Amino acid sequence: MLLAGFAKRSFDVTYDFQFPNVRGMLRVSVISTPKTKAMARQYHNCSTLEGIELEDEGGYGTALSHWRKRNMRDEMMTSDVGVGLYSALTLAAFEDMGVYLPNYSAAELLWWGNNSGCGLLEKKCMTDGISEYPDLFCNHFDVYDFCRYDRLSLGRCKMKRHEEALPQEYRYFADPRVGGDGLYMSRCPYVKEYSNGGCTNGDSSVMPGSIVGPNSRCVKGQDLQFDDKYIGDVCVDTRCGDGTLSVRFLDDDAWHECQEGETVTPSSGPWRGSIVCPQYADVCTAFPNISSHPIPVVDPPLADDPTSAEDAEGDEGEVPRKRPRRL
Repeated sequence: MLLAGFAKRSFDVTYDFQFPNVRGMLRVSVISTPKTKAMARQYHNCSTLEGIELEDEGGYGTALSHWRKRNMRDEMMTSDVGVGLYSALTLAAFEDMGVYLPNYSAAELLWWGNNSGCGLLEKKCMTDGISEYPDLFCNHFDVYDFCRYDRLSLGRCKMKRHEEALPQEYRYFADPRVGGDGLYMSRCPYVKEYSNGGCTNGDSSVMPGSIVGPNSRCVKGQDLQFDDKYIGDVCVDTRCGDGTLSVRFLDDDAWHECQEGETVTPSSGPWRGSIVCPQYADVCTAFPNISSHPIPVVDPPLADDPTSAEDAEGDEGEVPRKRPRRL
């Protein structure tokens, strides 16, 4: 879904900074007004950040009037929107316009790239098919399910082999034709959530092995099978307390303590394989506030059926497909 963006004239005097040689691109345009820059530095935990990048793809109506989606996925002011969160980053830009006094307590929590450090913005999303941010970017053609970056949904890795070689700045694999299918994501492959694959509100009949409920979150699977079928990642029930995460599997009533980086194997039921335990904060703690004003701690909402301009390129909404059995 394309949305109205910033009016370029609102920032003409102070925003139009251009920086060369960023992630292989000749130049990028940045809004570098005072509050916007300060908020961006705090959000990304990057003290040298000069501001927030603007989109340069899409032509009139998109380029230079929206945030770059690759850096701020799910923000309302990116060039195409699925979830659509009004974050403190956009409110800071509104305040810098001089005609708004934002209520920062109404800002919605944006998770993508939070506390990423400068590397997410300065380097390509992956090199030789490997990413420093595996929770944000994926590198699999597999038909199995993967966790969305916020662990609230299952989806599939949006990458493909294009008919022609991608521009040099969008090449991340040995094969120059391989990359993500989203132009506004700078062809970085990422996990696109299924419209009915939410851990909290999905359709369990198309999510084999997953528990759907208010406390369910997605975890990585290791050779994980349910009913003798490989399923990839899975939604499990979670319980948080005193810095300890516990998880519970479908058809296994036992709670299992889950320490970061360790693996847990279901003790009963039609299971084989294991899961990798996530960071406690990824499941149990909201990301920290990024303004001097308190921001309500709430889970970001899931879109029931997100559509986007990228969908017009061939993605008309993801629905889990039947998976071939691996022998």
